[in-house]
Amino acid sequence: MNSHKVPRKTAAKRPKGKSGNQQPRSTGPTEDEIRLRAYEIYLEHGRTDGQDLGDWFQAEKELTENIRNRRSD
Repeated sequence: MNSHKVPRKTAAKRPKGKSGNQQPRSTGPTEDEIRLRAYEIYLEHGRTDGQDLGDWFQAEKELTENIRNRRSD
């Protein structure tokens, strides 16, 4: 019989909050917030097709900056 032990894989431990299962706080805008702002940008540009990716990135940037500015106040 082989006497050396094989280490078992264990799940990574997450830090627990007071309730024991709190999710970490979000650090950025949600996908729904970005989607809504991107649509607003699309409307502001006169419903110009083909700008969807640029509108998405602009929305994400604006919302992220707003979050950072609120945290620094």
